[in-house]
Amino acid sequence: MGGFEELGKKLDKLARGIKADTQSKAERTVKEAKEWGKKLDELGEGVKKTVQEGLEKFVTQTKGLGQSTRLRLQIREGKKDIEEIIRQIGEKAYQLHLQKKIGNVELKKLGAKVTRLKKDIQAKEKQIQRLRSEEKGEGGE
Repeated sequence: MGGFEELGKKLDKLARGIKADTQSKAERTVKEAKEWGKKLDELGEGVKKTVQEGLEKFVTQTKGLGQSTRLRLQIREGKKDIEEIIRQIGEKAYQLHLQKKIGNVELKKLGAKVTRLKKDIQAKEKQIQRLRSEEKGEGGE
């Protein structure tokens, strides 16, 4: 029976060695897993920080773009208002010219030019009407 005892002792020794080796490797694996966990946490924090900075920059730029667009729109509206006022001034000056109430030589010349253009336009409109009526007269015969 002595051979079985010796074999049993060797098996016990081998089992203890395997158990110690397994426990050592398991502890090392846990330690490595914790280290990897820390590295992943650090990476996650870095990604989070980068995304937050990018979002803040995007929001700032978008806000500035919106303000610029709004200001451009206000400028266009202001220019349009100015054009309308200048048009009204011109109409008023022309009415005064027709009433012979304008003394400024340049305004008188511009008023006379507008009057000539209006007469020319009226003559051309009458010519178009005459051509149309002639076409209708020829088409009806």
